[in-house]
Amino acid sequence: MTLARAVILGALVTASLVPAAAGYAQETPTTTTTSTTTTTAPPSTSPATSPTPSPTPGPPTGPPPHPSRTAGPPGPDPDAFAALANQVSRNQALLTELSAQVAQAEQRLTQLATDIADTQQQLDAARAEMERLKTIVRERAAYIYQHAHAPDAVVDIQHVQDITTGKKYAESATRTDGGKIDGLARVAAKLDARRAELEAARAEQQRQKDRLETAKSGLEAVTARQKKLLDEAGAIPLMGDAELTAAEITAWFQSRNVRYRLAGGITIGDLVQIYMEEGRAEHVRPELAFAQSIIETGSFGNALDNNYAGIGACDSCKGEPAFPTPRDGVRGQIQLLRNYADPTSRAANLANPPSPTIYGRNPVVAARLYDTFFAKGAAPTWNAMGDGNWATDPGYAQKVLTVYFQMVSFAAKHA
Repeated sequence: MTLARAVILGALVTASLVPAAAGYAQETPTTTTTSTTTTTAPPSTSPATSPTPSPTPGPPTGPPPHPSRTAGPPGPDPDAFAALANQVSRNQALLTELSAQVAQAEQRLTQLATDIADTQQQLDAARAEMERLKTIVRERAAYIYQHAHAPDAVVDIQHVQDITTGKKYAESATRTDGGKIDGLARVAAKLDARRAELEAARAEQQRQKDRLETAKSGLEAVTARQKKLLDEAGAIPLMGDAELTAAEITAWFQSRNVRYRLAGGITIGDLVQIYMEEGRAEHVRPELAFAQSIIETGSFGNALDNNYAGIGACDSCKGEPAFPTPRDGVRGQIQLLRNYADPTSRAANLANPPSPTIYGRNPVVAARLYDTFFAKGAAPTWNAMGDGNWATDPGYAQKVLTVYFQMVSFAAKHA
């Protein structure tokens, strides 16, 4: 993709990502992939206190508001968010390619500088040899001229005593040296032409490098603005009440017609209900946790270990643990999410004891590990869940939020 196209696409998507006052756009299908988490220590969370609802001025005049359309500022257009997230991913890949091309251009410039220096050295040597031979020829000619009228003079040219013989030798040597000079002149001309070609190649390579660096700088600026916009749109709290129903989430998943494998013959509808219950217990947004599991498991393509969040799947971890039941897997994920989101989370204020699969079966040790979680409160919003928090992938939060916005779009469209 050219830089101009990337900038134009970014501008178009950015323009459409502003809060939409009239509902959400239609869902854009995306392919989910699994990602590796970096969780190396158990999390701790504390239940957040739900605000007390203020009294209403009178009885409602219509049906109660739908949980996914509660009052408040409108959210970003789901399709625009997904498009922008995909654009950022493509831009980041293009930036990697441009960086590699800049590095290659620098290597080529270094090689050309070396070749030019070598060619100049050879050219200088050839010209120096030409001057040396020309000096010999001039000196020899001057000597013969000075002694041309002295037939009895002794000419010390290869110990030849007769000046006539010496003159013949000098003429022969001069012809030989002249041939060498002509040969060196041809070599010097070729070397000079080669140096000129190398200089031209270096100038063109420098222009290419400059263009690449300009394109890279421009794309970096565009991508930075796009990522900032994604961050602003993705500042959705991990903690909170569900804004979608179990039926809406289940219908969205079934509409995608993907094949899944869950342990014990549990259905997606049953699993979604568990997410709703466990999320409510810890005041963690269940639909966002479910969206995370879509990314982590590849839409539950083979989730027989009940580990739906990639917990323990990291380079420094001993291995991804299996949870005994689907509820245990969801509960461990929800508790861990709360520990990331809630700086006041403690084992004592969890709705259930810390997951023994994650923190161990000793309740005292498990509570201590949960309470001293290294990233406690580090990611109160979903846009902070990548870059080394839950996962090392810098685009991790965008992938999860893209799935979440697809759910919202689907629910709004089918309300």
